[in-house]
Amino acid sequence: MSAVAWAEISQPYRDERYLQAILRSFSFIYEALPFSAAFPAGQAHRLYRERGGKRERTLPDFLIGAHASVAGHRLLTRDAARYRAYFPDLDIIAPDSHP
Repeated sequence: MSAVAWAEISQPYRDERYLQAILRSFSFIYEALPFSAAFPAGQAHRLYRERGGKRERTLPDFLIGAHASVAGHRLLTRDAARYRAYFPDLDIIAPDSHP
């Protein structure tokens, strides 16, 4: 899990220790965002905006997708269609593919 993903999932929680306790059973590996993910994330975000994407879909989503892609990780998401559109080689776990 990158710092970007951690920041996004932490928003509803006021206590970081509580969030860590909730997620402990998943045994996440915490990684720094690789610099090599920055360019593909920016390109995916540019393409998204060119296709008429709304501003509520922000760059952090693309940083998360690019990180998973360049690191060879799978991505757990409820928004599989968007990630597939911009990172077609990314291995995605989503309700439509893993009910």
